[in-house]
Parts: sequence; structure tokens; C-alpha cells
Amino acid sequence: MCARGETWDVDPETGEAINRLSEGLDRLGVGLERLDWRFDRLDADVGRFGADVDRLSADFGRLGADLRGEIRASAVETRAYVDERIQVSTTSLLQQMGESESRTRRHFDVVAESLRGDIRAIAEGMVASREQTDRRLDEQAVRTDSVEGRVLRLEVRTSSLSADRKPRRPRRR
Repeated sequence: MCARGETWDVDPETGEAINRLSEGLDRLGVGLERLDWRFDRLDADVGRFGADVDRLSADFGRLGADLRGEIRASAVETRAYVDERIQVSTTSLLQQMGESESRTRRHFDVVAESLRGDIRAIAEGMVASREQTDRRLDEQAVRTDSVEGRVLRLEVRTSSLSADRKPRRPRRR
């Protein structure tokens, strides 16, 4: 046995294997250091990426808030514009309706006056026609009375002539 700090003699093959193992461990140590360095860089990149994501998230939040504000403002402006246009259109439409009503009333007043004149003329024509018909009926009644008087006189003459006359002789056959 060896005291502490002393090393044992090793056969050359084992020494060679230990040296190779030592070199391999050294290379593995260098590789691990490089890997650690890459992980550190990756952690830094992930940290920067996280910060970028946080910044983008904040930017999107502000953008969303700005858009909502602009949309609300636009909605208010649009509503005010539409209300104004409706008011203008309503006022214009009411004015046009008033003018149209006035024109229509004047037109119908003219038409009504014309109809009154036509109805008056028809009524006067009917009165004149009725008077003419009454006159003709009166004239016809006078003629009829006259004809009836003559017929009565003729009947009386015929009767008296028939009574004075001799009976008729039968005809020969």
C-alpha cells in the first residue's frame, strides 16, 4: 500500500489507457465548456427573445387600446355624421313635402273650382232640359185634349148619324 499522495506504478498498457482516458476527459471537459457556453448563449437569446415577446405583447396591448379608442372615436364621429345627415335629409324632405302639399292643394282647388263650374253648367242644362220637356208635355197635353175633344164630337156625330140611318141591307152572296 502506498501512503497518501504517492502513486502506484502502473503497467504501460494501463498507463496508456489512463492517458487516453485523461485526454478523452480533457476533450469532454472542453466540449462541456463549449456546451455550457452555448447554453449560456441560448439562455441569453431566450432571455432576449422573452424580452422581445414582452415588448411585442406590450406593443400589441397599446395598439389594441389605441385601435379601440380610434374605433370608439370613429363610431362617435360616424354617429354624429349620420345624425346630421338624417337631420338635413329630414328637414329637406319635410320642406319638399310642405311645398308638394301646397302645390297639390292649389291644384285640387283649381280642379274643384273647375268641377263646380262643370256641375253648375250640367245643372243649368238639366233645368233647361226639364223646362223644355215640361213645355213639350204641356203642348202635348193641349194637343191630346184637342184631339180627344174632336174624337168625342166625331163619336157624337157618328152616333147620331147611325141612329138616323136605315139599317143596312145584308149583302148578297
